[in-house]
Amino acid sequence: MTTRRKGEKTLRRRKEPTQARGRHSIEQILEATHRVLRRDGPTHITTPAIAEEAGVSVGALYHYFPNKESVILALYETKLAHIRSMVETPIEPVDGDLKAGLRRWIRDIKAREAAIGYDLAMNEAIAHFPSIRGVARRHASGQAQTIANQLKRLGSQWPDEALFDLALHAFYLNSSLWLYWSYVGQPLPQAVDRLAETVAALFVRALDGSPPPPPPYGAPMPQNRP
Repeated sequence: MTTRRKGEKTLRRRKEPTQARGRHSIEQILEATHRVLRRDGPTHITTPAIAEEAGVSVGALYHYFPNKESVILALYETKLAHIRSMVETPIEPVDGDLKAGLRRWIRDIKAREAAIGYDLAMNEAIAHFPSIRGVARRHASGQAQTIANQLKRLGSQWPDEALFDLALHAFYLNSSLWLYWSYVGQPLPQAVDRLAETVAALFVRALDGSPPPPPPYGAPMPQNRP
């Protein structure tokens, strides 16, 4: 096991709740963590601040989580589960227009991200804590694989390696949107329109008979956890 994966293992919950009361406590802690992130930012968040916001003792928090990074990771992973299901939503043409369908699919994902509370505070927290970055990288790889499968279902003849590389690039174009929003301090809607136009144009090339770029390509990461 690599040092990075060992570090990620220390972020896992100490105990998984088996009763409804314990699960409710976890939900309270995660919701409080998000509120503290929004209020204080990732640089200043502390375990006592999370516990106070959640209305529990620090000891009760440590009963489930070994440190603040593990709480933030748990919050992040609850969001990721929703985001993965969004990306798995089939891409469908709009009135026979596949490019319009791609744009609608991207806009719908961004709207649903906002609806579940994946926001600037969450995104900045993941970038702030090095111990969580490995999880984020595997999420990127998994999302790229899902998108590549979508393009293949739509009839792309590109090799799997080229489709994954394209999808991974598109994922990180979305990351650039978050950097822009972080700079301006708010989720300006024109960024979503620009992302949708750019990514749709890239994906159409994998579907209209255009040749793929030559290798080398970005490769998937292992998805299994320690």
